[in-house]
Order: sequence, then structure tokens, then C-alpha cells
Amino acid sequence: MRKIVSLLLFFYAVSLAAQDEIHSFKGKLNGKIAFELVYGYYGNRCAGYMYYPNAKSPAPILVVGHPLKTDPKDPHADNLYREGFEEYQPDGEMTGKMDIQYYEVEGDYQFKTGFWQNPTTGKKLPMTEVANLYGGLPAWWPGEPKTLKAPNREDYSFKVRYEKDENGLYDVIVDCYANGVKTEPEIREYMNYTLDGENLNQFGFVTEEDINFDGIPDLIVNTGMTTHAQNTQVAYVWNPVTLQFYRVEGFMDIVEPTFNKEKKEITTVVRDGYEYAYFETYKWVNGVLKQVSSKREKLFDE
Repeated sequence: MRKIVSLLLFFYAVSLAAQDEIHSFKGKLNGKIAFELVYGYYGNRCAGYMYYPNAKSPAPILVVGHPLKTDPKDPHADNLYREGFEEYQPDGEMTGKMDIQYYEVEGDYQFKTGFWQNPTTGKKLPMTEVANLYGGLPAWWPGEPKTLKAPNREDYSFKVRYEKDENGLYDVIVDCYANGVKTEPEIREYMNYTLDGENLNQFGFVTEEDINFDGIPDLIVNTGMTTHAQNTQVAYVWNPVTLQFYRVEGFMDIVEPTFNKEKKEITTVVRDGYEYAYFETYKWVNGVLKQVSSKREKLFDE
């Protein structure tokens, strides 16, 4: 038993060393909502998780941090640290921002002040009753965030291939490479068009396009055509904070999109039979693409 305990302590120490150090706090938002914040470092990157133990379905939420300026007039300014965090759901939506300050006292961390902010409304909730979360990593800890060691966007390249299933239908697959080494994610989408070996390249391909207007190329995978002979695509948008690609839900409904960089909006004309079409407009809100208008009009005047 003693050997097993020693091995567990060894591996835990190695894990901490790999991330440089772990910080962990627990407290309440506005004196009501219990939270636990645990994060680590790897080089100049900082990431971890926010956890709400009393939520209906508690689950770790990715947070990515960065240093902020501290008050030089603070009486303990030399030992004062300030960090900002962004909180991201698995689909890439940012659901919170945080600003925390703490002192380092003889290798320990003493919380000073902090708040959580709603990124849409701007409402702030103060962090209260905050203390260190001792006892090692909590049971809910899902492992080191991929963000800490993820490749940068410029490191990626892509290759397209196809696979036929037992029904003779094709999937288009985009393999991602970082610095020449195959990495996550593997993008696999079904082709919604009857294909043969001669027209695969015509309908199944990947292009790099800045679809969320942040100046960084994202991915569009062409997957075929609609019954009204309009091209269909799926999209994966790159988040430069989390260093991940996120599949854009509902993008296949935006057939043959037009990207307006000045207005930062995406428009489409979806045919509804021969005479009519829906003219639709989409905008990005906290990393999620949302439809903001839709109007059915005649395509041709009589």
C-alpha cells in the first residue's frame, strides 16, 4: 500500500511540474452561486476549468487566462497578481468573463478580489467567500486542458480524402496536420449528393475562409448540393483563445453564403421552389452564429 501511495504522489507531482503550477479557488458568485476555479500553466499559456457544483448538471467549463495589469500603488504590489479569464462551452460559446486578483504569500495564494461578468449583458457578480481549494486536484477535474499544448493556427495544413460506406455512399474526411504531424480534429462529414469516383473532387473539398471576421482563416467543407441545385457546406471556426476548431451548428442551412466583412454578417438566398426564396442574415454572438433576419420574397417579377 505504501508503494502505491508513493507512486500516486509521484505521478501527481509530475503532472503539476508539467503545468508549472496549479492555482485553485472556491467561493460564491454574489454570495449565492458556488464555484470552484482550478487552472494551471504551461510556458506562457494558462488554462483550466470553472465548475459549479450546485448546477443542475454540473460539468467542468473550459477557462483560458491571461495576465492583467495590477495597481502599482497597492501596498503589496510586488506580490500582487491579476488574471483575466474567458469561460467557454464545448460548442465554443463564451458564457463568462472573470477578473481576479490575489497575493502570493510564502508560496501560498491569498485571494484579494474578483468578479464574474456576463459577456452579453455586461452584468457583474462579485466573487465572495473565496478560499483556496486544498487537497490536490478535485474529483471533477477532467485532465489537462488541450489548450495548454495545442498547435497554433498557422501550424495547420489539411488533406482531403473520401470513404465509401456499406451503402455505397461517401464521407468526405479532412485530416488535420500540425507541423506535418497528424493531429486533432479529424473532420468527417457525409456527402448529401450521389457521387461516383469521377465527381468527388467537384463536390467534396475544403476551403479556408474567414467566416467569423476575426482575420483568421476558418474551414468550409463542401458536402454536395440541395434538391434546388445549391451547394451545401459545413464549417469549422477557429477560436484563437482556446486554440480549437469548433463545428458551426446550422451552417449547412446557409447555402452558398456571402460574407460581408464590413457589416460582419453572412447572407444567403435559400430557394423555396421556383418562384420564391428566403433571404436570410446571420451574425456572430459570443462565438455562436445566429440568424437575425429572414424574409420570403419572390425571385422574379411577373
